[in-house]
Formats: sequence, C-alpha cells, structure tokens
Amino acid sequence: MRERQILHNRTRFDGSEKNVKRTLSGGAVVAACVLALAGCAAVTTDVQVSGSPLVLQGERTYAIVQTPTQETGTARQQYEALIHNELGHYGLVDRDVDRASYMLSLAYDTRPAAVGVTVGDCAGSACNGAAQPSFSLFGREYQHSMTLRLFEASTGKEVYKVTAISRDRNADTLHPIPWLVKSAFAQFPFNEYGSWRVKLRNASDAAAQPEVVTVTQLDR
Repeated sequence: MRERQILHNRTRFDGSEKNVKRTLSGGAVVAACVLALAGCAAVTTDVQVSGSPLVLQGERTYAIVQTPTQETGTARQQYEALIHNELGHYGLVDRDVDRASYMLSLAYDTRPAAVGVTVGDCAGSACNGAAQPSFSLFGREYQHSMTLRLFEASTGKEVYKVTAISRDRNADTLHPIPWLVKSAFAQFPFNEYGSWRVKLRNASDAAAQPEVVTVTQLDR
C-alpha cells in the first residue's frame, strides 16, 4: 500500500514538473516575440506643425527657456542636448537668454493612451471623434509627446510650433526622447504646416541617433 502511494505521488510530481516546463517555455516564446518586435520594427511618429511662415531673421541664435513650474532632471537634460544638436545642423547657435534672437520652449509628457483603430492615414479617435478601447496581449499602451515653440525674443510672438507624438507599451519617459526629437526636426521648418507622419529606424551605429526613413504629409 505504501509503495502504491509513493508511486502515485511521484506521478503527480512528474506531471506538475511538465506543466511548469510547458508554462516557462510558452513564456519564453512570448518574450522572444516581444523582443523581436522591439528590435526589428520601425518607429512611426505623428507630427503636428503650426505657426506663421518661418523665415529666421537677423542673427540665427536661440536660447531654451524653462518656466518655474518645469522640473529639471535627466529627461529634460537629454531633450535639450539632442535639440541643441539638431538646431546646430540647421545653423542655429545657442546663446544666453539676453543675447538670443529667439526663445525656445520645451514641453514633454508620457501618459496612458486611449487607443483608436487606425485605417490608412486616419486614426479611429481622429476619424470617429471617440477613441476605441484598447485590447492587447502585451499590456497598456502609452503616448509620448514633445512640443517645441519658437518665439521672437524682441516681440514675444510665437512663430513656430511643432509637436511629435509616439505610442508604445513602455511607460519609461526616457526611451522615446531620441525618436521624438528626430521626428520634430525631420524638417526644419517643415515644408508646409499641418499633420505629418515620420517613419524612423535605428541607426546602423548603436551609438548614433535614429535615422529618418520617410516624411509624409497627411493633410492632402
């Protein structure tokens, strides 16, 4: 009787071990799929541009200004470093506030996104006026945004505004920074104002910034 009980317990243990292995194996497959998507898929951002026709007058100098309510931290430091780099490519020079011809304000945000169904170039929330519920095997989706506003230092007039938006399933505020900045400066200024879609990819050099693949105007 005792031997029969031991055999029964061993059979139950073997079955449980197989179930654990099967579960771990399935989890590994899902994790591998997620990593593959993250590593291989291109990143697409939406860019909204507005303002008056931008013709930089006088000395092409600027200063990034910060309001008293804005925090200073790692995210802002990374944004500003990349913005300085991009503006330098367009011949603009960073100066102290009292010596700059233009003031540049920076705002950014990460929040849970209400996800709509995308059809062609039209997202569900934009086409139907209401976002559709999000159903995802991989969890909640987040929206990352960055807005830059350019003002004439002498008049305080806003002459250019660009907002870049991306979505993914990562709540981290730092990882989208290079993609948002590169999208906002895919053109500077953009050829026409309105809505644009920018497709990017990782640079071949791991240390380099993302590369712009296509820039498409959506308003036409």
